[in-house]
Amino acid sequence: MTTVLFDFAWTLFARDPNRWVGSAAALIGREVAAGEAGRIASDFAELLRTTATDPAHIARDLDPQVWDRAILAVLQQIRGVDLPFARALHETRAEALAPYADTASTLAALSARGIRLGVVSNVGWDIRICFARHGLDRYIDAFVLSYEVGFVKPDVRIWRTAVEALAAQPDRTLMVGDHPGCDGGSVAVGIPALVLPMVSSPAQLRGFDQVLALAGI
Repeated sequence: MTTVLFDFAWTLFARDPNRWVGSAAALIGREVAAGEAGRIASDFAELLRTTATDPAHIARDLDPQVWDRAILAVLQQIRGVDLPFARALHETRAEALAPYADTASTLAALSARGIRLGVVSNVGWDIRICFARHGLDRYIDAFVLSYEVGFVKPDVRIWRTAVEALAAQPDRTLMVGDHPGCDGGSVAVGIPALVLPMVSSPAQLRGFDQVLALAGI
């Protein structure tokens, strides 16, 4: 293995429910009921996952303006989230994203072995800010973001773009993600995929010991 590609949301990073919902609620003077933060975060994650490969939603991952409108619409599908609250939640999205407990150590271990690292994400905004905030941008050799390259997972062209950006060989590359329909699409271009079960809280371990084992670390 010479290269590892990672998905972003719910693979390397996740939102801390209390911080995200609490910060957004504070912006508009709204109270948060017990358990509400976790429910909102969980419902949002599920809605994003279930719409990820829906043709009606693919455009959101190709244009930042469409992304903003689409995410506001998704947020308003959640019980208790009106437009002002949705706007506040959208505004605080980046600051509430945090790496999983084993993200930093995994990226550091892979990088120390000379393994090149890429992030391949269906997203409509620049997620590099999240990596920089946590000092993780130094480990990433290439960001392949759908809105920048014009392709959305599982379109094989996004994998070809990633392989080219990292000068990688598909059969010596691993894709790591959380969504079978999106991240599993890498197999179409000969890149094996490791799809990890959902882990909602960034305070938890993501299970990257499996990635290290496959890399022989």
